[in-house]
Order: sequence, then structure tokens, then C-alpha cells
Amino acid sequence: MTGPMPPASGNARVCAAASLGWQMAKLYHSPVREGAAADPRRGARLPGISGFPDATQAKWLAEQIDATVTSLLPTPPGPVTEALGRVMGLLGERGRRRDATLDAVFTLHCRLLESLTVADFRLGKAYGLGRALAETTLVPAAAAADDLDEAFGELLAAGRVTTIKDWLVELKTMLPDHAAYAVSVGLTDWQRWVAAASDGTDWRSAQLEMRVQGQLWRGLITGEKAAADLLNLSGYLAAARQIAKRAIVAARWPILIAVLATAGVIVTVLTLHSVSPTARLVAALAWVGATLVAAFRASGALLGSAVKDAEGWLWQTELDESVATVATRMPPPAQHRRVTGAQVGTMAFSTGAMFAGQDTPPAT
Repeated sequence: MTGPMPPASGNARVCAAASLGWQMAKLYHSPVREGAAADPRRGARLPGISGFPDATQAKWLAEQIDATVTSLLPTPPGPVTEALGRVMGLLGERGRRRDATLDAVFTLHCRLLESLTVADFRLGKAYGLGRALAETTLVPAAAAADDLDEAFGELLAAGRVTTIKDWLVELKTMLPDHAAYAVSVGLTDWQRWVAAASDGTDWRSAQLEMRVQGQLWRGLITGEKAAADLLNLSGYLAAARQIAKRAIVAARWPILIAVLATAGVIVTVLTLHSVSPTARLVAALAWVGATLVAAFRASGALLGSAVKDAEGWLWQTELDESVATVATRMPPPAQHRRVTGAQVGTMAFSTGAMFAGQDTPPAT
């Protein structure tokens, strides 16, 4: 078996393209060490991945990229094959130079973006999304202590975040369930946190949280981890509570109208002198009961169509917010505040992009 495992939901090719973009960014920003790929020295226990030399891990990453490219482009264009071969060759050389290796990876990125976009614009956009999100997390996570504020400020600038969020809007139905919304909300939270940073900001804490955030975002957009697997009982209960609140709001107006109508009927019945007092009381109570039952049924039917089974759009929308809550890691004490009401699950293109009449600029 070659290529990435298919995701539990979403379009497998789009998820693979996002994964490829992430892999390329990781390779480009990984330290290029000297030395040939080799096994670690044998010890008392079998080694894990971290026990292998950096050169070996870089070679494995390039081989993963090769497998993913093959799954997306069964017959890769000549320039892609040539660029990939150049990267693989350099990573296998003991005396490779950093600049030459980065130049080769850069060229491979350019050819992949070109070829994927030509093959299917959605693949090109998903590749760009994976690359941009990876750099959003990898660059600040690897920055030196003195450069953290600058790295966070550059990678989470408002314009750059807006561009990535627009890509998430376009790819929402192609990405795994709940992934696009959760990542979009998380980006907004991080961008606002960075914009509000002051001289006393704990950038070191932000760096540690961003490393975890990157793992969460990568798992979501690539389908490596199903979003629902992030939820515990409290996440589902939070979604259920919000639906219950909506039910109360949905039932309020039908019940109010029913009460007013009932009051009118009761007044009318009670003023009929030709009917005995007992009969008038029974008729009034019967009308009250029937009207309230009809009101509850009407509001219940309206809400029931939204939450029917596990596929109801209202239930899925509230799960969007539950996933966003657990998938967003912020430097303490900051945290994602649950969105409620009509704004839950909302994703829209930026106003500037819509009225400019042109595509948004590429994320840098």
C-alpha cells in the first residue's frame, strides 16, 4: 500500500493534498544536518523514530512525500519527477550543503503547486492550505526566544489569517467533518491573542501551546484523526444544552400565540349565558389542553427536523463548536469562548475578498 490512509470523512484526495503541503513545509523548515541516513547504534531496547539521526528522518519524510505525490499524480509531470529526484538525491548525500538542499526543496514545492493546481484547482488549494497552516505552527514553534514575538506577529497577521480562512471556506465540504470550522475559529482566537499582546506577554508559553496546536490542526485537515474522537462526554453535553436552549426559543412564540388565542376563546365561552357554568368550564379547559398540545407539537416538529438522528444539521452545527472548543489550544489563561446563537457554525468569505472582484492574495 502506498500513499496516505484515506480519512474517515471528507475527500481523500483533498486531504492527501493538504497532508502533502504540510509534509513539504515540514521538510523545508527542518534542520538540514550533515551525514548520511543510517540506523542508530543497537542498544538494550529497540529504537523509536526519535532515536534515528535527523538525516534519516529527513529521508523518510522525502519518501513519504514521494508516496503521497504518486497517489495524487499517478503519472507525475517530468519537472515534478526531476525535482523530487533531486531532493531525494541530496538527502542521501553525506556532504550535502544546506543552501543547495533548501533550493531543491523550494523548486519541488513550486513544481508541485503548479502541477496539482493544473490537475485540479481544489488539490492545489488544499496543498496551499496544508503548507500555510504548517508554517503558521512550525515557524513560531521553532523560533528563538528573542524572535518569538516577531514570528507570531508575522505568521498570525490579520491579512494572512483571513486568506487561510477563505481557503477553509472554499474547501469546507471537501475536508473532514468539523475540520474547517474548528481550524478557522482557532485561527481567529490566535490572531486576536497576538494582536492584543503586550510587553509582558508570555511568548514561551505560546510557543509550547502552538506546538500542540499544530498537531491538532494537522490531524483535523488531513483526516489523521476524526474530529469526533477529540470530544468527551462534556463536549456532547454542551452541544445538547445549546440545542435545548434553541428548543425553548423555538417553542416560545407558538406557545405565546396559543395562550393568547386560548384566552380569547375562554373569554368568549365564559360570556355565553345560554351554556351552563359547568359546561363552559369543561369547554374552556379542553380548549386550553388542545391548543397547548398543538403548539408544542408544532414547535417540536420544527426543531425535530433539525436534530433528527445524528445527521441533523443543528446537531452537526453544535458539534462544530464543541470540536472547535477542544481543538483550540491557547496560552493560559486565554481559551476559546464558545460561540452561541446564530453565529455557531458560520463561515463566510472575507468582505474585502468578495468585493475586490479578485482572488485573495496567497498566504505567505
